Amino acid sequence: MLTGRALVAVKLLKPFGDWKAGDMVLIEDWKAKELWESGVVEIIDESDKVIIELEKAITEERENKPLADIDESLYERAEFYIYYLSKLLQDGQSLPPESLKAYLAKLSNLKEKYEELKTIRFGKILKTVMLRPNSLEVLSKLAPEEREIYLQMSKIRIKWLGEG
Repeated sequence: MLTGRALVAVKLLKPFGDWKAGDMVLIEDWKAKELWESGVVEIIDESDKVIIELEKAITEERENKPLADIDESLYERAEFYIYYLSKLLQDGQSLPPESLKAYLAKLSNLKEKYEELKTIRFGKILKTVMLRPNSLEVLSKLAPEEREIYLQMSKIRIKWLGEG
C-alpha cells in the first residue's frame, strides 16, 4: 500500500507545478505512482538500493537476538519498487529481452528479500510480545506496520495472560 511515508526519486518529463522538464525530485510514493502512470515523470529505479538495504536488515536481524532498529520507510519503498517492476514487466512488450530478464530477476530478488525480512521480524515480534508487551522501547524499533501488529498482539497477550 502506498502511504506517502516513502520518498521516491523521479525525473520530470514535462513541466509540473514549480518543476520543469528534466528536474529530479523526491516525492511521496503515491504521487510518484500517479505522475508516472500519467506520463509526467520517469521513475529513477532504486530497486537495487532497496534490495541492498533489505539484505543488510536481514543480516542484522540474523546476527542480533533482539529486534534491530529498522528504517520506517523500508517496507513502503520495497512495496513501491515491487509495484514499479511488476508494472514494467506487465507492459514489457517494448523491453529488449536482456532488460526483461534483468527486471524479472530484480523483481524476484526484491520479493524474496522483502518476504524474508518480514518473516524474520514477525517471529521476533511474537517472541517479544510474550516477554515485553506494550514496551515503548520495542515500539521505537518497529516500522509502522509492525507497530500495529505488536500492539494488537500485546493486547491479546495481556488479555489472555495478564500483565505479568
